[in-house]
Amino acid sequence: MDRAAWLACAVAGAALWAAAADARMEDPLATRLSGDVLQRIFPDAEGLAPVEGTPPAAPVQAGGETVGWLFSTHETVHPRGYAGQSFDVIVGLDRAGVIRGHVTLEEREPLIDPSMIEPEAVDRYLAETHGFDLASGERFAPRHVDGVSGATVSVTAMRRAVLNSAAAIGYATGVLAESPGGLALDRATFAPRSWADLLADGSVREIAVPGDGGGAATAFYVALATPPMIGRNLFGERRFRNVAEVAPHDAHQLMIGSVGPHRWLPANPWLVDRIEGVRVVQGETAFDLLTRGFSPARHLPTDGAPDFDGLARFEMGGDRGFDALAPWSLEVAADGRVFSLPYRVPGALVRGDRAALEDAGFRDPVYVGIGGWRESTLTDWQRLWIDKQADIAGLLALLLAVTAVMAFQDTLARRRRAHVFVRTALLAVTLVWLGWIAGGQITILTAISWFRALFGAADWGVVLLDPLLVILAGYTALTLVLWGRGVFCGWLCPFGALQELTNRLARLARVPQLTVPERLQRRAWAAKYVLGVGILATAAVSLGAASTAAEIEPFQTAITMGFARAWPFVAWALALLAVGLFVERFFCRFLCPLGGVLAILGRFHLLDRLRRRPECGNPCQVCAHSCPLGAIAHDGVIDMNECLQCLDCQVEYYDDRRCPPLVLRRRRGALRPAPA
Repeated sequence: MDRAAWLACAVAGAALWAAAADARMEDPLATRLSGDVLQRIFPDAEGLAPVEGTPPAAPVQAGGETVGWLFSTHETVHPRGYAGQSFDVIVGLDRAGVIRGHVTLEEREPLIDPSMIEPEAVDRYLAETHGFDLASGERFAPRHVDGVSGATVSVTAMRRAVLNSAAAIGYATGVLAESPGGLALDRATFAPRSWADLLADGSVREIAVPGDGGGAATAFYVALATPPMIGRNLFGERRFRNVAEVAPHDAHQLMIGSVGPHRWLPANPWLVDRIEGVRVVQGETAFDLLTRGFSPARHLPTDGAPDFDGLARFEMGGDRGFDALAPWSLEVAADGRVFSLPYRVPGALVRGDRAALEDAGFRDPVYVGIGGWRESTLTDWQRLWIDKQADIAGLLALLLAVTAVMAFQDTLARRRRAHVFVRTALLAVTLVWLGWIAGGQITILTAISWFRALFGAADWGVVLLDPLLVILAGYTALTLVLWGRGVFCGWLCPFGALQELTNRLARLARVPQLTVPERLQRRAWAAKYVLGVGILATAAVSLGAASTAAEIEPFQTAITMGFARAWPFVAWALALLAVGLFVERFFCRFLCPLGGVLAILGRFHLLDRLRRRPECGNPCQVCAHSCPLGAIAHDGVIDMNECLQCLDCQVEYYDDRRCPPLVLRRRRGALRPAPA
């Protein structure tokens, strides 16, 4: 988290702390989280991030990351004490699933009073939960604490609220999971649902069991009532809350009901240990329905629920190995047969990573892209690559065209008009599509990012977020080894294309062209090398300073942002283009730091296919005069560090009406193919 973000957190935190003194539990959670509360529960914390989620919780920040959460029993589990009123206990849970502490802000229990049960004794009682590891799967084992025996109902309800609210936040944040895949039931979301709604989405499942001897059938209904979306709608708010408060956090509630003559509940179920003729089967394991944690009922408050002839809630403790997220079945023995009612909690009530949900069968996978990639398994940069498949295809087509030009340059150079057309078309595509539309402009900062990634100083996941630049950079690196800097600078740099095309328009308008003297030009060339190496060296010390220095490149202004920038940057870009009207590719030749770096890296390239004759430079100067960059010396030698592979000199080389040796041969009537 940067300094500005920390300052904002500090200011917000100070405001919250100042307001917390008079806050009541009906006020928003954020106003009740004072600095004292934070420091008592997380002494090493640096601040709180904004409250988020359902139920609400405030992430605790330390070392630039979230180390835990603060939340209240009031919003999380809506508890009720002896007096029937809620209480506001702030609880802290860390990322390991351990309860870090609590602070009681408000309770309205009549027995908790200095004259009866001291609040300090209640806090000591609640402090038993400190250090309890919810993720361990162990049951909470309370110890005896003196001083609370007169308010057993109140303090027990408060302690259960601390444990259950911590479990709810643990599941909501993903700290706790009910499956190896990191999945958990949604224990927070609630919306009113009718009986028909619960049947329609699979929250409640139904099966018809025929009667003995062909008698009337009995309809059996089953549901996993742990999620509020199911259980609260089935049992009602008060009963569901009461069950949640007394049940262990890893226990699950099953609703089993029947309508019909089949009697499966004994007249007095408390006289037996388990219910005969009905059981839950999951995989190879059969679970008897125990009367421990059992509660019969006469009806459900759910709108549209039938009149049941048998109805009960059963608790499946976590110690029995029941997996609430895996498929299971209710088996009913009747008429000498066993009828199975399959059940699985609806996927809408399961939280977790999308890929894990798909692996578990709770969601259908979504496949994207030409290759049919599974979207949930893609990283951020992979998603961007999939989203930009059309742009990637366009770039690959452009690179293929440029590669073809390099591979068949002799054939192209023999046809002057074809060369002009192909070069103009590719420059236009590079400028308009690659630069202005697709945003594929490599800069000196791109080179810095790659250098940092190669040496482990940058995150490859960030570098790979722009697929066009990655592909273009990789292609540039390859062509540096093969042909030198000229392929990128001469054919694939959008700003270079802009300079060349505007210069062509200037020539058509008869704007005079200035020729830089060779001696002056060779000295001026050094500027781009100094700038390139200087910016790279600056980046090793300060990326911010390097970014500022890189503004000498007008790429971002003229290409990436399309001149929609502050006037000093626009003025600089326009000034360079204006000079380029008189001196072709002025910026490329003398000031481009990226060009300087690429020239250094491509100095020892493998292929040199630009053809020369003994007459080149002595006495012939046609190619030297035709080179738009002055990269051909008077002795006829091409400086490949400055050459942009435009192929203008090669067009002259093959033109038997302009190249003096070929003109002489043609006049003698002995024109033959030029020697290789």
